[in-house]
Amino acid sequence: MILKIERYDEQDWWMLDDIRKVSKAHFQQDFNKDFETGQADIFILDLETYLNKMAGDKKIKRSSREVIRLICRLSNGDEFSVIFDTIAYLCNDEGKTIEIIVANHKK
Repeated sequence: MILKIERYDEQDWWMLDDIRKVSKAHFQQDFNKDFETGQADIFILDLETYLNKMAGDKKIKRSSREVIRLICRLSNGDEFSVIFDTIAYLCNDEGKTIEIIVANHKK
């Protein structure tokens, strides 16, 4: 499988390949708390930057965001974890989307 994670900054996407198994968890994360230590291998935390860019001169004050943590197992058995607050697309090996994983969206 392929994991394609949308970026809200100068990059457009992160794409990760050779995935065979994925587990998902979500939780609320304080914007002001630095938690980028030991909880994941990859962090894509772009929501605050995006909101402030869209607000222009008015800075948006949000206390928290939904953060999704994926644990991905590669075909060789190695695992890595990703924490993100944007949108991810889980695709089959041919690139067709089989699941959309959205953080920060009311259902």
